[in-house]
Parts: sequence; C-alpha cells; structure tokens
Amino acid sequence: MARRAENEALYRKFGEFMDRCLIQNRSLIWPDKEYWTIENLHELKKRLIDAPIMDKGQSFEDKLKQQLSGSSESEWAIVCDIYYIYFMPSTHMGFDKKYGDIQWAAKEGCLTTPSSDSEIWEALKHGYSRTGIKYHQKYSQFWFVILSAIAIKEHDDSTSLIKNHLVMRQSLDMVLEEIPTKLDRAYDMRHAMLYMAFPDIYERIISTGDKQQLVSKYLKNVKGDVPADLDDKILEIRKALSGKFDKPDRLFDFYEDLKEKWKPKVPKAVPSGKGKGPVTVPVKEDVPDIKKDATPHTEIQWILLKLGSEMGLDIFVARNDRNKEIGEHKFSELPRLKKELPVKFDEATNRTIELIDVLWLKGNAIVAAFEIESTTSIYSGILRMADLIAMQPNINVPLYIVAPDERRSKVFEEVNRPVFSLLSPPMRDMCKFISFSALRKNYSDAASFIKHLKPEFLDDFSETCDVEE
Repeated sequence: MARRAENEALYRKFGEFMDRCLIQNRSLIWPDKEYWTIENLHELKKRLIDAPIMDKGQSFEDKLKQQLSGSSESEWAIVCDIYYIYFMPSTHMGFDKKYGDIQWAAKEGCLTTPSSDSEIWEALKHGYSRTGIKYHQKYSQFWFVILSAIAIKEHDDSTSLIKNHLVMRQSLDMVLEEIPTKLDRAYDMRHAMLYMAFPDIYERIISTGDKQQLVSKYLKNVKGDVPADLDDKILEIRKALSGKFDKPDRLFDFYEDLKEKWKPKVPKAVPSGKGKGPVTVPVKEDVPDIKKDATPHTEIQWILLKLGSEMGLDIFVARNDRNKEIGEHKFSELPRLKKELPVKFDEATNRTIELIDVLWLKGNAIVAAFEIESTTSIYSGILRMADLIAMQPNINVPLYIVAPDERRSKVFEEVNRPVFSLLSPPMRDMCKFISFSALRKNYSDAASFIKHLKPEFLDDFSETCDVEE
C-alpha cells in the first residue's frame, strides 16, 4: 500500500529480477545470457562469503577484484546484476555513481554494458529511500542477495515462493538468521527487497529502527488483534490511518506526511544547563611535543585537514591544536583553515565544537566532524560528541570516531553504552567509525583526484556504530 507512481519502473525491474534471474537463470543486464545458475551462485558464495577478506584498509572493490581473480565472466555478470539491485533503493547515490560502478565491474569481467541512455537503466534514476552508512557497507548487502538467491532457487517451488509475500519473507528471514554475526546481517536489504517485490504490502522503509519507532507511535490506532510480525503491524497501522491521512490523488506516506509525528527531530526534553547543573566540556589531553616525531593522533589529524582542504572545503582544527606541526608543515599554514567558527550556537555548544579535533565546513554549515581516539580511554572525544548531540539534537552533522584498527571493538562498545542510547537521536545512529588504516589507504589511493571528491567519499570506508538486533 506504499506504492509510488514515480517508482513504477523500479517495481517492474525488480519483478524482472525475480522472474528472470531467480527462476529462469538469466541476467538482468544481459537478458539473453544464463548467468544466474545455482552452480555459478555457489561459486560466487565460495569466493565472496566463504572466504571473506577482513582487511579494513582495503576498499570493497579492491577485495572484490582479489576474490574474483581468475573467475569467469558469469560470476562478474552476477556481481553487475547485484550492483543493480543494490543501487535501486538509493536516492542518496546519483545515477553516474551507480552506472559507473556497474561499468567498472563489467570491465573487470570483460563484459560490455548497454550505453548509459539505454532504457535498461531507468530503474536506477529515482530510488525511494535515503541510504545511510550501514547500507553503504556493500559486503553484507551483496552477501544477502547471493544467499537469498540460493535459498529461493533451492526451494521446492521457487515460482510460488516469489509470488507469495509471506513465504518469501520467511525465506529471507531464515537467510538472515543463518548468518552467524549480527553485524553481517543485511536487514536493510531484506526490507528493500520485500518493498520492491510487494509495494502494495510493505513500506519503503529500510531501517528496522524506523519501523519500530513507527509502531511505537501508532500501534494504539489498531483495533482488534495485533499481529506479532513487525511488518504486519505496520500494514494494520496503515489501514487504520488511511481514512485520515490519504490524499485525494495518492496514499499517504509515512515519511513525507507523518515523519514529524513519529520521528520528531526535537526530543520531548533536551538537556540544558538550567536545573541540571553546569555543562562541562571534556578537555583535550595534553599532546606531546610533535615537533620531533608526530604522534598517530597528529598524523591522522593532518590527513583529515589536508583531505578536507584539497576537496575544496573549509576546515577547522581544535583551537588548542592550531599550533601543531608535522614534519616541516604547520597546521596554521593549511589552505582554507578557518580561525573562527562560522556557525554560532550557545556558549556551551561553541566550547564543545571548538574542541572537536577536525571539522569540515561548507559555507556556514558543518558537513563532517571528526574525533580522533588514540588514547587508552578512548572516551573524551566520544563525550564531546555526546554533549554535542544532547545540546543540539537538530544539528544533523555526520560525526566520525577515527581510531586505530585494534580499538574498533572498544569504540563500538563505548558508543553503544546505555547512557548514550538515551540521547535523542541515540549516539549510535549519529556516529560512524573510521579506522586509521582505512583513512590512510583511501587518502593515498585518492591522491590524484581528491579535488573531485565530495564528503560522501567517506561512506565507502566508514562503518555505522549501530549493532542492530
């Protein structure tokens, strides 16, 4: 019941995927070729899923190329089709990005794609959901498509399965449950596939958290017996609300029409200094003499500042770090370094922001904030991020914790502390993790074209801190 007129091409194309790829074994992009055989899928599973590459310093594409070394065009063709399915939901990524990545994979497999103006790409030009950092970790989404395809093909009656939303949902959920590590379970792709296959039954919501929040707000409107399944509850909620919120020319949309009601930007109670005691700003630890040998903290801070500056963004470094040096280079001499923050909040918020390790700015807007955690406690920077979320819940700035690879688990543990889950929004929803090795490698790899990058470049190698249950 969440069907949208602008996405009809997308629904048709996903229907083609289910019939053509999952039933007839034929390709989505090369429909005359039988690439989607069960044998080819098991070979792809063996290469990508059974032998994963866990190096955080490598990009997804680097790993993919290494894992598919020596494979046939069939495996690369399936990967191209999976890229297509993966890109379909996203309004966040533009068509050039989508088409370019598919072309890259096709060339690796010595395949030729239809031209960019071909009708075959129409379903990639709109999307229906703003995809976030977690979705952009491609490996779990790709794994899920492969495993789901195998499960559907090995079902006793695959044709009936893809036509029955309850049977297909059960099949996808079983695939998720069999993935041992929860971080590897692509719940968002599960939601996306069900919506694209059955837009009259499922919502265009790819976040489990959003679905739960919506049910929490509106379940009281459902009369009679309440279904146990989350998606069934939302379907009943839609039925209960349709008379009140449907438009003359379309069905109501939970995001477009009701988002402020079930997912408000401003929490009911915002922590403030009044009656809560003084607001304290965590002070940055003393930094050793970096004129001799740069600390890892200083090196990473320099890379982030250089990266932002070379991308054409204004940059701001923590006010007590302005006089740092690395080698013969002084932070204060970096192009586009701002001496003052262009944005003004209340005094406590400004004090917090001025101590954040690195800020990227565009005009008067902060487009990214980075805290580098290389100390034993890895806590002071996280506290600053928490203070910022609590004092300015509407700030809507991507926040990044940058730390050594071996500190990843500790960062996740701290960000998911119960006290930070009570923030609105929860800290895990606002913060992403970037490892030192991933930042170093991607900065080096992009050296020749940094000026053409946008801040979304970080999406390719940062990780969400949300551990979804």
